[in-house]
Amino acid sequence: MRAEQIEPHLRCNQNCTFCTSRRPTDDPRFVVGGAVLARITAAVEKGAREIVLTGGEPTLRKDLASLIAAAKRLGVRVVLETNATTIERAHAFALRDAGLDLARVHLSGWGEALDRVTRDPGGFARALVGIDALLAAGIEVEASAVIVRSTTSLLAELPERLAARGIRLLRLVVPTRSPDETELLDYEAASETILALDDRARGCGLALKLAPDAGPPPCVFPDAGRVAHLYSLTPGATRRTDHEHAPACTGCLVRDRCSGLSIEHVARFGVPPMRPVTEERRRRRLALVSTVEAQIARELVSASHSREPGAHPSEEIVRVNFHCNQACDFCFVSTHLPPAGDAAVRRAIEEAAGRDARIILSGGEPTLNASLVEHVRLAKSLSRHLVTLQTNAVRLDDRARVAALREAGLDEAFVSLHGSRAEIADSVTRAPGTFARTLVGIDHLVEAGVVVTTNFVICEANLDDLVETTRLVGTRWKGVFFNVSFVAASTDVVPRDRSLVPRYADAIPRIAESLALAGELGLKVVGFDSMCGIPLCLVPASVGRFVDLDTIPPGFDGGEFLKTDTCARCSLEARCYGVRRGYAELHGTDELRAVE
Repeated sequence: MRAEQIEPHLRCNQNCTFCTSRRPTDDPRFVVGGAVLARITAAVEKGAREIVLTGGEPTLRKDLASLIAAAKRLGVRVVLETNATTIERAHAFALRDAGLDLARVHLSGWGEALDRVTRDPGGFARALVGIDALLAAGIEVEASAVIVRSTTSLLAELPERLAARGIRLLRLVVPTRSPDETELLDYEAASETILALDDRARGCGLALKLAPDAGPPPCVFPDAGRVAHLYSLTPGATRRTDHEHAPACTGCLVRDRCSGLSIEHVARFGVPPMRPVTEERRRRRLALVSTVEAQIARELVSASHSREPGAHPSEEIVRVNFHCNQACDFCFVSTHLPPAGDAAVRRAIEEAAGRDARIILSGGEPTLNASLVEHVRLAKSLSRHLVTLQTNAVRLDDRARVAALREAGLDEAFVSLHGSRAEIADSVTRAPGTFARTLVGIDHLVEAGVVVTTNFVICEANLDDLVETTRLVGTRWKGVFFNVSFVAASTDVVPRDRSLVPRYADAIPRIAESLALAGELGLKVVGFDSMCGIPLCLVPASVGRFVDLDTIPPGFDGGEFLKTDTCARCSLEARCYGVRRGYAELHGTDELRAVE
């Protein structure tokens, strides 16, 4: 979505140490309502689909609501950038009634010490009043924080405090100019602050993004994959004239969609150490195939298909957010996308229920969404089917959170569990300390009466731990199901890498041993017939031959699978997806055997 910034005026009631936009007075010809509306109209006529009212402080205008309403009549989305210090309840409701879509509140730290940076005594307290008023009016709110020398010590608490107020996204800005140049940080120092904030944000469910026009490129971080979710790189970034590529950018796989380095930053600090993106899996995590909005719309809801006899065949997975507190290499979700927003999630749930689909709430990690209980309650109230949550259960180590979900109507939980001990599971999820919390989360789900299925994704890192994970599930939790999935190079996000994706032939003996142990423990093993399973001809005979499965609707796999001449001779051909194209690229198809 093309966005255009419009400055109604440049006066501001704050005087931040780092701000280069504020002016003490305005040209009357520039700020008169007709002139502002003319700039908005011209931007829309040139193709803008989002108008960002910024400044200065736009809420100082008495005609702000009328400007928003006028922009909405032109058919665009309207965003307000504000410090929120002048907004009270009546004002917030007027902005809502005018059609304001989003308020982006500048808050570069937590606590009254921020007033020294904004040079506005009492400003921090008034900003909180404004934020609460906007939220009470039902306006979506996100926060924006500037990382400079005077704010780094004030930012640590910000993620938890914002999340507690129901704010879902924090945008970070690293400026390259300031009236006081000592405020500016080089990219290396700024990156340290960003990584610390990211750790805090992951823990509390806040999505973190770098503003597209201000911040270090991913190659400045020690591991670009670790911060991929902060970026949404599209080819339009290369058109910036205030950035340039350095010699190190040659050969970088995201050079076609990264603007490079700020010219002003390089002039002041020199070229920072750079680690160009040379791995395909890193490129996939950083890049968008289209606009952010289009990709969110495409990935918000996906169809699933239950093929067990007697099960409701139509299922829809609604991603209540995309970010996650784990970082599995085999995850196919675009975790770098910002949340779709509660209104979009509610519409998706309502539409799925209208199609009589069974509703599965997923992510990213859905327990990071502060409105998850409400989403579960809505799904339960509208659907005649069981409501399922796909989760890693890390945050369900809070018994009260589980109780609230159960009371809202949660019936089932599909829980990721990728190893039998921390050194394996935490290595797979790249999230140290979360394995122990997942175990407690499953304990709480089982205690609450939620039907639990644990999901083990076979990959090279945990293949040899499949049997012990089977033992863990079968002995710790009675009545829990054990779903076995196989790592899938299923989208452009998942790397096609032999170090991640094992051969079926190496996995089948472990699967057979796991099934034998599960039989001894009375543990039901499922999942082989799903899109995340394995070709049915390779499933050990002890599972059965799937003759009762529904046939797969034509085109349901979206062209992701292929079938060979061997498949054409197989009695299960209509009931089996075949082999993923990504797997065939790595390992070929000679393992397939026709079932008579």
